[in-house]
Amino acid sequence: MKKLITGIAVLTAFLFSTSISKAQDTSWGPMVGLNAATLVDMPLNTYKPGVNLGLFLNHSNRERTGIKVEATYSQMGTLFNGFDQRVEMHYIQVPLYGVWYLNDRGNDFRPKLMIGPYVGFLMNATGSNTTDNQFITENFNSLDFGGKGAFGFNWKISPRVWLNSEFYVGGSFANIYKTDIINIKNRSFGLNAGLSFPLN
Repeated sequence: MKKLITGIAVLTAFLFSTSISKAQDTSWGPMVGLNAATLVDMPLNTYKPGVNLGLFLNHSNRERTGIKVEATYSQMGTLFNGFDQRVEMHYIQVPLYGVWYLNDRGNDFRPKLMIGPYVGFLMNATGSNTTDNQFITENFNSLDFGGKGAFGFNWKISPRVWLNSEFYVGGSFANIYKTDIINIKNRSFGLNAGLSFPLN
């Protein structure tokens, strides 16, 4: 797992440096969104609303394909059906998407499909109104590795500004709890939107 995460970090750094060296094909911008998150395989759990805030980088020098890298603060966790209890989790997530555009460059409206891995860095975890201290930061792995898929569009709203929007689903590949006493994974879906500006 550590080797895989290291490989993704190296690849991300390479893609960033390549993108910056070809600024005419690269754009960046802020993003904001809403999500619904839960912890899979916990009894009576249901989705908890949260927010996403961050930055993104788009790069594409081909007709139909490109990459997108994000760095977002995401509120995660879960609620429980029938109980006034919740788990609050706060992550910095870094997804690396491969992007497939459904029409050619030059169009002002470009639908897209995206898929790729992500690494999540746990900032804090708490259990509200729970009867013990099992849902605290120290009991969770500091890294969450998973995958995301999304569909959306890029829409040119001025000569140098694009509206980027996508609906995504994502989830962990492995247990995020430090012991096998509880085997749980993050799962979420959400809608993000942002404005992109060219680097050059």
